[in-house]
Amino acid sequence: MVQSMADLPELFQQVVKFSLKPSEQINSIIVIPRKPFLKRGGTPYQVLLSTSRGMLHLQERVLPGKPPIVTYLPGEALLYAHHSLLLLYGRIELVGEVNTNLVRIIVEYNTVGEDLLEAVLKQFLRFTYCWTDTDISYHPQSDTLLDALQAKSFKFMNGLRLYALQPGEKLLGFVFQPRITKPALHFFRRPIAPEALLALTDKAVIIIEEDKAWGAAYGWLITLCPRKFVTDIEVKPNQEWNDISVHLQRNGINEVCKMTLENETAQALENLWLGQNND
Repeated sequence: MVQSMADLPELFQQVVKFSLKPSEQINSIIVIPRKPFLKRGGTPYQVLLSTSRGMLHLQERVLPGKPPIVTYLPGEALLYAHHSLLLLYGRIELVGEVNTNLVRIIVEYNTVGEDLLEAVLKQFLRFTYCWTDTDISYHPQSDTLLDALQAKSFKFMNGLRLYALQPGEKLLGFVFQPRITKPALHFFRRPIAPEALLALTDKAVIIIEEDKAWGAAYGWLITLCPRKFVTDIEVKPNQEWNDISVHLQRNGINEVCKMTLENETAQALENLWLGQNND
């Protein structure tokens, strides 16, 4: 976290001035230094600015002296957020629609700085969910459902409570899916899908999965889909299982988030979705 624009390279300062409207305030500035040892050869120098309306992302180019790559996404335009937390590796992907174009911000980082990134993400989601401080209240039902989830998986309860549910968000229901495997060669089991959770709240459809369907899995893959852009949750049979598609749409831009469930879990999901939408 840096204190002011003066802490950024001169070229980055100039780009920020031209990218934001005069009325838009900067709430915080996070600098992500170059990381040569992450996936795909490393990540470049990046700056993430939380503003009074959304998020501005600046990324240095390969050629020195060139202006950084600039991506701006208002919170109100978010289609989904994908948050990966795997030991020391963190990744936030924000996907939205701006002027009928698909906009994507991707930030990879060391999770030692998770507190900084988590605070910025929570602030951004407040714009997405159109929340103010007076809207945030306590919902006993959420605690009851979290206790029920803890009985199935303490790990997924923690992932949902700590990194997915936002302050004041009301949990309405969930379906939990243990790992799906299939017998192979009499002695082995072939992985089909990782352990997963789909939760429904008053503001979002939340998908949480492990990073792999075989062996030890650490951390969570969390997808947050604002309900105001969810047009349907589609269930399609696929062999012995079901493919689940969460359809999102804003101004003609369509995106789909997918997962795999067993038949019984898929039926419970259909009942949950239809029941909440019919209330």
